[in-house]
Parts: sequence; structure tokens; C-alpha cells
Amino acid sequence: MDKQEIAEMAIRELTEHALSQRRENLCEEEQKLHNEVRNLSTQAHDIVAELSPEQCKILTDYFEKTNLIADHECSFLYVQGAKDCVELLKKLGAL
Repeated sequence: MDKQEIAEMAIRELTEHALSQRRENLCEEEQKLHNEVRNLSTQAHDIVAELSPEQCKILTDYFEKTNLIADHECSFLYVQGAKDCVELLKKLGAL
């Protein structure tokens, strides 16, 4: 495992831990939104199950790739936020 892979693994672990803590402390409005998404997910799975195998594959691939892109963008933003924080601290003379 090279340094880049180790850094990516550390970032993934930190992100997952932060999200886990956040989910434990959701406000009522956010909890309601998560519940709505769970319900919609069940409905979406039921709809996809009624489609032809080809249509089902297209939608499944679309959702998986959209989620993968979002995951990569969140990881990028996490790293960029850390870089921005370090740059700001340097400019403030704290580092």
C-alpha cells in the first residue's frame, strides 16, 4: 500500500466516522428527510422491479454511477477543505 492509498483510506475512515456521529445527532427536520428518503427508496425499488431487465439495468447503473460520482466529489471536497484550512491558518500566522 503506497502513501496515496493510505491517505485515501484515512480520509474514508474519518469521513465515515464523522457521518456516523452526525447521523446520531440529526435534528427532527433532518431525521424526517432521512425517513422520507428510506420510504422513497422502497418505492423506487418496487418500480424498478416492474421494469424490463434492460430498463432495470439502465436505471440501476445510473443510480450507482451517480452515487459514485457524489462519493468522489465529497472526498475531494473533504480534502480541499483541509487544504483550505491549512492555507487560512498559514495566512493568519497560526502555522
